[in-house]
Amino acid sequence: MMNRTMRRGARRLLALAVIAASAAQAEADPLTDALMKSKVSGNFRVRQESVDLDSATVDDASALTLRSRLGIETAPQKGLTAILEFEDTRALFGQDEYAPETAGYAVVVDPENTEVNRAYLRYRGISRLDMGLGRQRLVLDNQRFVGNVGWRQDEQTFDAFTASYTGVPDWTLFYAYVDNVNGIADVEPTFNFDLDSDDHLLNAAWSGLKYGKFSGYYYDLNNEEPDAALRNVAPKVDALNPALRYRRNQTLGLRFDGSYNLPITRPVRLLYTAEYARQQFENAAGQDFDTAYSLLDAGVGYAASFGAVSARIARETLGSDRNGAALQAFQTPYATKHAFNGWVDMFLNTPAGGLVDDYLALTADLAPYGIKLMAVYHDYAEDDGPLAGGSARDFGSEWNLQATKQFGANYTVGLKYGSYEADDDVPVLIGTNANVDTQKFWLWAEFNF
Repeated sequence: MMNRTMRRGARRLLALAVIAASAAQAEADPLTDALMKSKVSGNFRVRQESVDLDSATVDDASALTLRSRLGIETAPQKGLTAILEFEDTRALFGQDEYAPETAGYAVVVDPENTEVNRAYLRYRGISRLDMGLGRQRLVLDNQRFVGNVGWRQDEQTFDAFTASYTGVPDWTLFYAYVDNVNGIADVEPTFNFDLDSDDHLLNAAWSGLKYGKFSGYYYDLNNEEPDAALRNVAPKVDALNPALRYRRNQTLGLRFDGSYNLPITRPVRLLYTAEYARQQFENAAGQDFDTAYSLLDAGVGYAASFGAVSARIARETLGSDRNGAALQAFQTPYATKHAFNGWVDMFLNTPAGGLVDDYLALTADLAPYGIKLMAVYHDYAEDDGPLAGGSARDFGSEWNLQATKQFGANYTVGLKYGSYEADDDVPVLIGTNANVDTQKFWLWAEFNF
């Protein structure tokens, strides 16, 4: 048994230890404190992608890849945090029968690569102001014009200064200056998506109307690549990406997106989106074009105990313009393009005569079971007639099917299928991209923490 004197001494020692620890905490180095309380994140996605196309010169592709992403975000110190994230993509078990890894095969834009995906400072020390400086992820509206291309294994990020302000009721104001795009691949000569730039991105959203949200935007893109790169000639050739071959691309637009709950006993709501934009485009040869974009989307949704289902019908039009002997279409070089105009990715670059995409989409979000289902049918046509004259042509049609299953908060598996049927009257879509029947299949598993 400890006597009273010993107990009293032990209490004094404990008190001194507490005081010493408190003093040490008070004098702790802010950098050390920020690092010790940092948040670590990770994402691992393994995916099998198969491409089957009707071609006598290009072999079908098979790619089994693993994308690994690890990051750290320091604890805030006077509103300032630092984010650092690395990303690696590897082909597994020798399944690299795809371009650009192996010549002669169909394209799967998931080359082996290791890079710094994000590295930036974020400041939130002023109420409702969020600023960033460095390599970061940019996602605006529905990603039709600016996105991170999250479907590909190598994410698209931007070296930029950004500022977002929500201090005005119902408004979100955003500005970004971008001087480099870290694209989904940088394999030269023909698979380089990186881009030196001098861009200004402005986006203002107003949500004060109960029926939906308005978004207005102005994106001023200035390509700073050398003339040889812009003109698609040596030493930097990139025939895969004609949408990146511009000197200046200015887009001004307005978007309205919302829903309305019908005043009936059933939980049914109307879904609607309308968008219009104008684009002034200066190509590598210094020629100017003025093109238009429009989207009309309408649908109906129903909520029940098993989840929510919806059906939507839409028309998206990317127009074109003529300048003498040249024809140029509306382009979206920074978009998450895989989410638009079909998952087979036949229209990552808009054909010179433009594109009209009529589509019907059915979705089911079975939240109690962690299951999401989607089916989409597309019908594609030219917006303007070909340069040689004549009426607008049909390009083809496409079916898209997808099912995903969520296991808890960290695990996801998915199946996805796309089938494109080309119109025989149009042998080439843009540049050297052949218009051929194409099927793609994906199977993937993903882990996040």
